[in-house]
Amino acid sequence: MKRRQVPWIYQYSRLLIGSIAILGICVTAYLTWVKLSNNGACGTEGCQIVLASPFANVGNFPLTGLGLISYIVVAVMAFAPTLIDPKSNKAAHNKLNNLTWLGLFLASVGMAVFSGYLMYLLAFVIKAACVFCIASAIFTFAILGLTIFGRDWDDIGQLVFSGTAAGLAAIVVSLILYNTAVGGELKSLAPTTAPEPGIGWEIKSTSGPAEIELAKHLTSTGAKMYSAYWCPHCYEQKQLFGKEAWEQVPNIECAADAKKNPQPQVCTQAGIKGFPTWSINGKPDTGVKKLAKLAELTGYKGNTDFKYDRLFTR
Repeated sequence: MKRRQVPWIYQYSRLLIGSIAILGICVTAYLTWVKLSNNGACGTEGCQIVLASPFANVGNFPLTGLGLISYIVVAVMAFAPTLIDPKSNKAAHNKLNNLTWLGLFLASVGMAVFSGYLMYLLAFVIKAACVFCIASAIFTFAILGLTIFGRDWDDIGQLVFSGTAAGLAAIVVSLILYNTAVGGELKSLAPTTAPEPGIGWEIKSTSGPAEIELAKHLTSTGAKMYSAYWCPHCYEQKQLFGKEAWEQVPNIECAADAKKNPQPQVCTQAGIKGFPTWSINGKPDTGVKKLAKLAELTGYKGNTDFKYDRLFTR
């Protein structure tokens, strides 16, 4: 009797799933490093906007970190059965094989649903394109497809039931994590949309006496900030000051296409390589600074009741 030929996808599905998961690990590890290091090395303006948005965190934990953990789990499940020799220990190999296939299916359903929701946020809420985020979403859907079609499932009905439950759970978790109220007290310093070309984002925070007093002190001491209108971290710095105080902070606009007093040549001469960069006592200091830190660096001794420092958690 002729033996039935096993489809090629059944033979290589685990290898493909594991390989894609490793690519996902590389992408999410890089994005997590960029996020935690406050580094602008992401390469695209859209990516910086996405990583600086309030949707990039779950509490104080970077969302990319959760993605990294998910890809690691998928990679482990994909390759785990290869650690057991099916010839010498067939029962254990088959048991682990079945368990990890179910685990891969449930994990990939959850990841794909969550990625779909994040793509919705990118397209309709943040309105910015992040190639790394899109690549990660493609990876999750590819893993889901390989999981579904990469083996001969015995009970399709049970698979549909389990997948539906996992998908609904992912939807509920997504909505709970991102159910932030609109309006009222300022909850985040970061922008949630793409910047207006040449202008950036409207400063929504209002200044208190301490912010205004510090802004005047910075002017008197010669401190200044180099920024770009499209830079989300620069916007966070502006939000820390508030609209009224920011108008008094010495700022040099480095974006050549800015509509308000662009000075790219000044930034080039100063050797500015990242935004925002503060110049304090003639020394450059890159990165967003809490106002309490700026007060310390510039010898400010006035009112330190800063309203928004608590919102900056990096």
